[in-house]
Amino acid sequence: MSINVLSRKLLWGRAGNRCAFPECIQALTMDLGTEESEVLATVGVVMGEEAHIRSARPDGPRYDAEYDVSKLDTYENLLLLCPTHHTLIDKNSGAGFSVATLEGMKTSHEGLVTESLGAGEESQRELSERMAALLLVWEQKMHLDQWEGVTARLNQPIPDLADLSYSRMVDAGAWLLKMRWPKQFPRTEQAFRNLHHVMTDLLNHLQNCMESKNELFWQLRRNYKEIDWDPEAYKTLFSEFQNERFLIYVLVIEATKAINWVIDEAAREVDKFYRFDQGLILMRDGDGVFKTWMMRLEYEADEVADENPVPYPGKDAIHDFLNEGISRNAHHFEGYNLAALVREVKAL
Repeated sequence: MSINVLSRKLLWGRAGNRCAFPECIQALTMDLGTEESEVLATVGVVMGEEAHIRSARPDGPRYDAEYDVSKLDTYENLLLLCPTHHTLIDKNSGAGFSVATLEGMKTSHEGLVTESLGAGEESQRELSERMAALLLVWEQKMHLDQWEGVTARLNQPIPDLADLSYSRMVDAGAWLLKMRWPKQFPRTEQAFRNLHHVMTDLLNHLQNCMESKNELFWQLRRNYKEIDWDPEAYKTLFSEFQNERFLIYVLVIEATKAINWVIDEAAREVDKFYRFDQGLILMRDGDGVFKTWMMRLEYEADEVADENPVPYPGKDAIHDFLNEGISRNAHHFEGYNLAALVREVKAL
């Protein structure tokens, strides 16, 4: 496991970015394990260390075989310390500092930090913690760690999707629909609403154009394969297939952009270190057999400017644009830069 965004938010926020060891209160900077963190350390900036109260290792300080392993990297089992006092509490396998002592140290330090805050600051901190929790729930609902795999299947020449992935996307879409976002984070709320619109259109389109295969996965219907030889009917049905296929592709692109916009705005408004180490979500493209590549997709600055609150133009506008080209030539969008297609749609 690793320390997630919520645990880190709680630990650093409630400790006031200072060492929790009694009478130390050393101001600390988060060590992200990056080159810029190394540079800061070389000029004397003290890096905070997220110390474990109970070690995960049987030979580590204060190891507890009965402690829930799922909590080892959570806020409950972490203590913010400067390097000096982290070394001190773990000296001699932690013999000088018991679990109870460290938990008391943490409670006392956080109590002092809370007392130093005004009512407004305390309320803002609590709201930020709640929003960080929502972001973690969102990541889990969207299964962001599996997004690359989902996009790889939807971007194949014949798009398909595992039934479990489809069900998860439906659940995530329903969750996005019912959510009420704190007004104190207006840009993040805006990004979430945009994502909801894209996901709704993507799910509706998948429902309309895909069919279940053996109750294990869904695949884009190919009606042109189901008819007797009829050149005109084949041409019409193949064009419909192409339109539906490319619409899936563009909607997946837009969904990836929308996810990354949420990440950007959450890092701006909620937690400046949000997904700092994990980065943005990538989309996988290719034919699923001979070649595959990753794509980093984001909205351009002018698309998410304050005067342009909704960068996504809607499924109907994209469909009409695709249909115009495909009606002339079913292969019109093969090799086309579809990542930039929506800008063309909005320019009309």
